[in-house]
Amino acid sequence: MDLNPVTKAFLGESCMPIHRSNKWLMRAALALVVYHLLPITSSAQSYWQIGSGPTEVLDTYLSQEKFRGDGMTFLMASERRGVKTIATQDGDGKPLLMPLRWSTIVQNQLSLSVTEDRDDNKSMMEGTYNLFVGRYRSFIGAPSATFHVQAGGLANVGLGFLYNTRNGNNPAQARIGLQLMPSGVATWRFRLFSTKSATSDTGKASLRYELDVPLVGVVFSPNYGQSYYEIFAKDNYDHNIVPTTFVSAPNFRQQLTLSCHVSRRLTLQLGYLGDYQQLQVNNIKQHVYAHRMMIGIAKGL
Repeated sequence: MDLNPVTKAFLGESCMPIHRSNKWLMRAALALVVYHLLPITSSAQSYWQIGSGPTEVLDTYLSQEKFRGDGMTFLMASERRGVKTIATQDGDGKPLLMPLRWSTIVQNQLSLSVTEDRDDNKSMMEGTYNLFVGRYRSFIGAPSATFHVQAGGLANVGLGFLYNTRNGNNPAQARIGLQLMPSGVATWRFRLFSTKSATSDTGKASLRYELDVPLVGVVFSPNYGQSYYEIFAKDNYDHNIVPTTFVSAPNFRQQLTLSCHVSRRLTLQLGYLGDYQQLQVNNIKQHVYAHRMMIGIAKGL
C-alpha cells in the first residue's frame, strides 16, 4: 500500500527524499493532529465525609458575647478531570488514559452547631450551607504522580442563619453571600504497606492538603440597629448589599485528608476541616470558627 508523503515522513520511510529537519516537523505536526483527534472522556472521584468538633460564634448584631459549643459538618464533593484515550493498550488489553491538566471540583458543605455563652444562660444556633465550585490546573507533577500540586479558584455561595434563643426583637440573623477564593491543593502519594501484587491498589495512600483564601465577594447584611422588618416590610434599604474584600471578609478554609485504598475503587478517609468565616460590615462584627475531625469514604478514579 502506498503511503502519502506526510505519513511516510512520520513513519521514517527512507525512500522519502525529505530533509531531516522537515521530517521532524512533519512528525510533530501529525502527532499534534492525532492528539487532538483522540476522544476526550473524563474520570471522576466522589467522597462523602462527616465530622464533629468545636465551634465559636460571634455576631454583634445579636449579642456582644462570644458563644462556644459543638457542631457537625457533612461534606460531599466530586472532582472530575478530562482524559484522552491513547491509541495503545496496557498489559491487560485496556486503552491507556492520559489525564489533562484541568479539573473541576464541586463541594457541598452543611454545618450545624449549638453554642452557649460563658455563663451558660444563652444559646446560639448556627447553620450554614456552602456550595464550592472551582477549577484547578496542575502545575507540578501529573495527577497520578507521587507529588502533585494544583492551583485555581473557587466560587463560594453561602446560605445560613444564626438564632439567639434569648433575644426578643431581633432573635435571628441571615447569612447570605458570594465569594471568589483563590485555592491550592497539594497531594503526596505513598504506600502504607506492601502487598503480594506490586500493581494492587490495596495499601496505597495519599495525603492531601487544600487551602482556600479570600479575594472579593458580596454579602447581605442589615446595618447595626436596623431590623429585618424595616428592610423587608418598609423597604428601608440601608447599604444592605455590601461588596467585600479579603480585608472585610477574611474567610479561610483548609482541609487535610489522609486516604487509604482498601480496593481499586474504594478509599477510607480521615482528616481535619478548618472553616474560619469572618465578616465586618455595616458596623457589625461576625465570625464562625469551626474545627472538625472528619471521617468518610471515596469512590472512583
